[in-house]
Amino acid sequence: MLKAQVSLGPPTPGPPVPPPPVPADSEQTSLSDDELWLLVPEVPSHPVAPVVSPPDDSLADTPPSQNDIAAGQTQANESCTSAAAADDGTFGDDEDENDTISTDDNSRVSEHEWPECWSQAQVRYFSTNYKWLISRNQKLGCSVCVRVSQEWSGCLISSFGRDKAAQQNSLRKKIKEHRDSIYHKKAVEIKEKATQNTMQKHIEDMRKADYASTCNVFRTAYKIGKHGRPFTDMPIDVQLQVLNGVKMGRVLHSNNACANILDHIAAEMKKKVVNDIVMNERKLCVLIDESTTISGKSVLVVCLRSAISSENPDTIFFELIELQGTTAKDITEALLGCLHNNGFDPHYLQEHLLAFACDGASVMLGRKAGVAAQLCSKFPYLFVWHCSNHRLELAVCDVLKEVGGINHFKIFLDQLYSLYHASPKNQRELTESAHNVGQRLLVIGRVLSVRWVASSERTVKRAKYKGLNDVLTTVSFVVNLGIMYDAFTELSDLSRMLQRRDMTLDQADRQLDRQIRVFESMVSTPGPTQTAIEAEKEKIFRNVCLHENQRVIKINHGQFFRSLAENTDSHLLSDIKVLQSDSWPASLDIQYGDAAVRRLCQRFRVGERESVLGFREYKDLKASKTPAALKPLLTAVHTIAVSTSECERAFSSMNDTLTDKRNSLNIKRLSNMIFLKCNGPPLDQFNTQTYVQTWLALGRRSAASTNCEAQSERKVEPKTCWSLF
Repeated sequence: MLKAQVSLGPPTPGPPVPPPPVPADSEQTSLSDDELWLLVPEVPSHPVAPVVSPPDDSLADTPPSQNDIAAGQTQANESCTSAAAADDGTFGDDEDENDTISTDDNSRVSEHEWPECWSQAQVRYFSTNYKWLISRNQKLGCSVCVRVSQEWSGCLISSFGRDKAAQQNSLRKKIKEHRDSIYHKKAVEIKEKATQNTMQKHIEDMRKADYASTCNVFRTAYKIGKHGRPFTDMPIDVQLQVLNGVKMGRVLHSNNACANILDHIAAEMKKKVVNDIVMNERKLCVLIDESTTISGKSVLVVCLRSAISSENPDTIFFELIELQGTTAKDITEALLGCLHNNGFDPHYLQEHLLAFACDGASVMLGRKAGVAAQLCSKFPYLFVWHCSNHRLELAVCDVLKEVGGINHFKIFLDQLYSLYHASPKNQRELTESAHNVGQRLLVIGRVLSVRWVASSERTVKRAKYKGLNDVLTTVSFVVNLGIMYDAFTELSDLSRMLQRRDMTLDQADRQLDRQIRVFESMVSTPGPTQTAIEAEKEKIFRNVCLHENQRVIKINHGQFFRSLAENTDSHLLSDIKVLQSDSWPASLDIQYGDAAVRRLCQRFRVGERESVLGFREYKDLKASKTPAALKPLLTAVHTIAVSTSECERAFSSMNDTLTDKRNSLNIKRLSNMIFLKCNGPPLDQFNTQTYVQTWLALGRRSAASTNCEAQSERKVEPKTCWSLF
């Protein structure tokens, strides 16, 4: 066979090629555009007389020669090479440049693979317009009709005829008949549906009914977990909804199913939180606290603070861990195991774990072997923070030790508290007395929060309380009570501010500085204590006559508030203050605070140069807008937790969930219940679809499953009076 290199440029001038003749017989089928292209003649490399091939329909009614088909059946096991593979430019080692043909898509097709009777233009046309057409060893095949036709699937279709025109006609006829065959059309349709994931969509359509009822069951179980209800509410809630016309399926109605569903939802929610933190490489702060459950088990509460799904960091409850021991080593191993098991690998923690916050227990903050010391040995850049609320409590305790007169006041209130708290009889008498004077007694847990002491003189009017009555009606006690009221009102407001979830280090620093100035001002200018001072002058308070008693020591309010100001002063990071615009000097140098920003970037492992440039722009803008280059550093600073109040909230949720009637809950399930209760969205914002899909993907039953026995209804013995109701 002559081999010719065909150029894709302008054709060589030559005699025009006339179009193929159109059959004159009106009974014959007219040819479509594709069928006209089947009549493409061979384009030689040199000008020659054109050869016009007869139309397809001239042989349309002539069946193909069975001998020609049978001649190639001995090669049924040969592998096929598709035209698509040839388009990728794959060639044998013995092929050269002259053996290739350039197609319209700039791919290279080996000429030896296609029938010898075809020209280069015909190869380009058939390989482009009939994607299913393949060739091997100059014989044709079909890439779609697998297991339908042995000849077409095995690339055994060859040409027959004495000359090239007859061979081309035979191939065109076989291609046309195969293209129009029912089997080929069905095969093409099946392949198209396979590419459109029709089977998967069909399965999803079949499961829509299952989804609807399963989603209703999941929503019911979530309501039970979110509101801390017992799992035994599940069957009753399902029955109620069925009576209201809601489709609930036939299974997943038991208390065990409710517990398993809640475990699955909590696990998926936790996985989403971890994936958001890890995939977005967010900075992380860990908060822990240790306590004991009602069943006597030592547990560790782990909370995380990070910019979850936003730029503003937030603190969430993460997991409740049962401790095998309460030593620092046991707590450290339990904490790291919890983080690793949930997807925080050691490499990620080395790069993104910023801070560790805890209370002031020695097992946590011990300098040599505490939990903080062991974590700092593993993570050198870790920032350890002592809870601000616990530090505030320690500051108050230091003031009580320094200022004389407070101990006497505290001892008296402790005696008064024990008198009524330890005796049920005294409690009843106190309640009756409060009812007589129209007062409401509050449930108190701390001595210094007793609000009814100064106004309940009638509660101690009996003879056996004469000594207490004598102390309560002294001038010194009323003045001391006013001073303590002023101090603890301010401290209570400060404590609540520090417990906010969105509280940051710079905001806490401002709050503490402001409170220190308030205490310093109260040294010379008392607050509501002025009422007690007037009572001291007039010797009467709330229509109760006061008297002097030398045994009741008066508190020096100047020393008291000055001591509070000194002990409350906690020196926070001085470098963070340069990020606060209100701390900038009047004449601001362009390089002011650059060194502090660099130190913060090194500590928090944030881009140093970008943060410095962003801080300079922040200063030029007079803090009116935060540049994007400075946001990573600010986010890292705000990720540090100020308080471990979230751990205390988790303990409160644990006590509400694990009551004496539910103390059989294991710690893992209890942790999931607390996670849903503390972090789960409201019921109207809970999207059940994603959790139902993952539930079914694990091979779990849907609510409409029929492969298991439905739960039998509980039989209740009827009462004769029901007929009346």
